[in-house]
Amino acid sequence: MLKKKKKTASVKPKLLQVIDSIPEKIFAQRRKHFIGQMLPDSVAFILSNPERIRSNDTEYPYRQSSDVLYLSNFPEPQTVLILSNIDKKIEFKMIVRPRNREREIWTGRRFGVEGAIEKFACQEAYTIDQFVPVIREILAQAKNIYYKFGRNEELDKLFEPEWKRSSCSLHNPESITHEMRMVKDVSELVLMNQAAAISAEAHCTAMKLCKTGMMEYQLQAEIERVFKSKGASGPAYGSIVAGGTNTIILHYTENNMPLKNGELLLIDAACEYQGYASDITRTFPINGKFTEAQLDIYNLVLEAQKAAISIAKPGVTLKQLHEKASQVLRKGLIELGVLSPLMASAEAEEKALKHGSKNDNKATPIVLRDLYMHGTGHWLGLDVHDVGTIGTRSKHAKTRPMEAGMVFTVEPGLYFDPEDKRLPKKYRGIGVRIEDDVVITKSGCEVLTSGVPKEPDEIEELMAGSD
Repeated sequence: MLKKKKKTASVKPKLLQVIDSIPEKIFAQRRKHFIGQMLPDSVAFILSNPERIRSNDTEYPYRQSSDVLYLSNFPEPQTVLILSNIDKKIEFKMIVRPRNREREIWTGRRFGVEGAIEKFACQEAYTIDQFVPVIREILAQAKNIYYKFGRNEELDKLFEPEWKRSSCSLHNPESITHEMRMVKDVSELVLMNQAAAISAEAHCTAMKLCKTGMMEYQLQAEIERVFKSKGASGPAYGSIVAGGTNTIILHYTENNMPLKNGELLLIDAACEYQGYASDITRTFPINGKFTEAQLDIYNLVLEAQKAAISIAKPGVTLKQLHEKASQVLRKGLIELGVLSPLMASAEAEEKALKHGSKNDNKATPIVLRDLYMHGTGHWLGLDVHDVGTIGTRSKHAKTRPMEAGMVFTVEPGLYFDPEDKRLPKKYRGIGVRIEDDVVITKSGCEVLTSGVPKEPDEIEELMAGSD
């Protein structure tokens, strides 16, 4: 746990608050706090992401590593932030690309050494070709180094032999940065609120424009047009626009099929704004009217989502939200005749599955995990699956008590395989997911993405043109 608590903001979900960027003094405070968490006589190297080739001599649009953004907002590749407290002297240095008139004509202006010092408040700056001599000199003075291998392979190859020649102990800087990033400060929440509002507007646009016969990619284009037109950098992740039975594919991204009358459309798409992600999913009828069977499933997922959100407050965990949503889904599916009354708990499901696996003549019973195979939420921030999400970043991601300023998604769903003959025929092929972004406040929570409707009658009214 951090020694200091960050101040959190009370956000207004439908208000488009705009700031150009986080003030430099905030980044300076973050760096100071980071250095304060290091061991004595330590130096940390925070690396930029490498550039990635898309094909032949073209590259994917560059996206800076989130930790570099968090500590400096410096956008360029081939960058290293150097933070140290050697001999109790607090220092912030940078290694950056040099100015190069010929390269800048082709690929854009660079800040260079001068810009790094003047605009990003580092005390000293060096060019990337000086990486080895710079780190060699620093390692000779340090006892501990914070460096994450695997972030930038090119720099790793240069760094590893220098570290092995030193007597420094190796530590992971993410043990500090990722803890800091878990709780969002006021400026971060303003940016996330803006990202959520832009994404909500894009979903509303899709609902208004959706018509039978359109292609999935046509709505994708409209959604992403809204992102860019409102100042977002673009999608925070690959947009999912899934009609009909494509709704049961969790990460469907082909988006190349026609929208058919009488089927549902699931859109999981959101923008990144000033580095911060949003994440929204809505499911609605392509022709503007839910069928009875679609409403059965939709209302159950909506009930589960509302139940999970209703208990979100400081001290509650993501695991508890998942258990709450699962409890509602099990009860509803039993009432709809999808699950056996014997499957009323996770423990009963486990017992039935073990028993069924030993009896080849018995059909394996339907359990909730057959219809709901993902978690109810994940942390959200500079990454769409932000630090603290899934065991790769935190061993206690699902059981960590929430604090004011933490942002996460709540996204229960149900997915009925069209080929699973154990299911009632009327539900086969239906997929529903409803996802909102939620921030914990001092006494409860607020939904950032409330700007897009999710009540069935409100969706139908919006699609019919009745605002």
